Amino acid sequence: MISPNRIFPLPFIFRGKRLFSVPLRLAVHEPPLHDVVGVEAGEQLALPIPAGADGLLQRYVADPGWRTHTVRDDRIAYVLLRDVWHYLVWPGYERFLEGRYSAKTRESFVREEARFVAEFGSDGRLDLRSYRSPAEIAEFLGHVEAVRALGGVPGCTLPDGDLGESAAGGDVNAFVLFAGSAPVAYVCLQADGQTLQYVCAGERDDFRSWSAGAILHLQAFQRIFADPRFRYVDFRPGESEVKRQFANGALRSATVLNLRLTLRNRLLMAVYGLLMRGAAAGSASGSSVPDEIRAQLAGLG
Repeated sequence: MISPNRIFPLPFIFRGKRLFSVPLRLAVHEPPLHDVVGVEAGEQLALPIPAGADGLLQRYVADPGWRTHTVRDDRIAYVLLRDVWHYLVWPGYERFLEGRYSAKTRESFVREEARFVAEFGSDGRLDLRSYRSPAEIAEFLGHVEAVRALGGVPGCTLPDGDLGESAAGGDVNAFVLFAGSAPVAYVCLQADGQTLQYVCAGERDDFRSWSAGAILHLQAFQRIFADPRFRYVDFRPGESEVKRQFANGALRSATVLNLRLTLRNRLLMAVYGLLMRGAAAGSASGSSVPDEIRAQLAGLG
């Protein structure tokens, strides 16, 4: 889906200082995971630039593999950012465990869940509650705040909307694990076709030694994937503990800025590329992606 045009100020930075920025009116395209896995990058990058826009910003597409700055038949393409896109493809619970974890780790999951149930369970079972409707999501967010107050990660919101609004469409699947009457871990996912977008998760610091987060995730995945409509969990690009623990697939992704093939845009991107190459040469990490670009991309959702 292509979103309406948005103003994207492209910053020109020299030696860590912002010289100026050029506002670009960009349409933004962000495909769901199931439209990217197994699809050639060239197919994804062939979308036309919409009328009235200076260009098209394509987020989270398969890395095309060509150089950062490329002149194509009808456009100038510049790779603003490259990253690793993590996901979980669901083959069934037992096959997921066997393909992702050693026998020793699988045994530890069983022991940890049994230990948690023995200490905190309700009638000999995990007290795991699901939340889907708008009223239930309001209750869920209250439990999120309770977990946050005792060390959980901040917040549980959608970048481009309200969880309650999404719940009204039946798209939200949220779960909370309780110990006694207290919420100790939570996870929330939003459905998008075959894919479940990973929205947020957290656990109380004092329940990390009880593996509350791992128990919750494995139980939530079993319940959600009982619905045959779903095939993937999309963790999005970047690194985190959750991705390292549960993702079983990854692909190289890119954020590509496509501008119309005009003399102005050719000069603009030539100067931008020159500055970025200079920044990369002077960086210990070899990265030339300005923090301002990363922040703007994160703000797009």
